[in-house]
Amino acid sequence: MKFIYTLFLPLLLMGLLSSPARAQSTQRQVVASSGGSGLVGNVFIQYTIGEPVVATFTGGATMLTQGFQQPEYPPLTPGADPIRNFILYPNPAFSTAKAQFELLAGAGVLIRILNSAGQQVYQQFQHYGPGQVVIPVTVSRFAAGIYSVILNVNGKLFFDKLVIQ
Repeated sequence: MKFIYTLFLPLLLMGLLSSPARAQSTQRQVVASSGGSGLVGNVFIQYTIGEPVVATFTGGATMLTQGFQQPEYPPLTPGADPIRNFILYPNPAFSTAKAQFELLAGAGVLIRILNSAGQQVYQQFQHYGPGQVVIPVTVSRFAAGIYSVILNVNGKLFFDKLVIQ
């Protein structure tokens, strides 16, 4: 009997440990008769039509609004910075500089570059979703010098200096 346990127990454990692991995942789903999404100015709007029942349930950090489409990320606390880890690299730059940051919620981002006289030499606006954002800027056409980079994210301003050689 002891022989059976010493033979089959290791084989059973090896069989269990060699099977692939499977994790749970969630997918956003909406069951509705109609709906859509679009960008209006700096605002991304998503909507659905045809939900007859509406109820909201909360538990800790989780919120479920029955009958309406769920937001992808929780809204930012009013006054909180919409980005983290803003860096400008390489600095000094020769041909291309990159502005990199983590966007905590979808937002319109305006990047402006000013020369030492305060004149705007570059401007770009684009709407980005939440996550890591890298904005490359070709700086080889600019004269060598020190420039100010202004990042405007939902009305919050972030500044950095850029040296172009």
